[in-house]
Amino acid sequence: MSDPDIVIRLRDCTCVPHGEICRKAADEIERLRKERDEARREVCNLSIHPPRDYALERGWFCFKEEP
Repeated sequence: MSDPDIVIRLRDCTCVPHGEICRKAADEIERLRKERDEARREVCNLSIHPPRDYALERGWFCFKEEP
């Protein structure tokens, strides 16, 4: 069994004193992940290799389709 993503776990937090801070933390993590992926895409686009290939070589999944 693998652990669910931290964002999912934070959003599932329903305890009264910490629920709001958990949701804010989840929002911040999602925002930072979007920024990170955008920066990674910029680096990939500057590569001499095809951007998606370069991302895969680095182990980055920054070109995944967003819902």
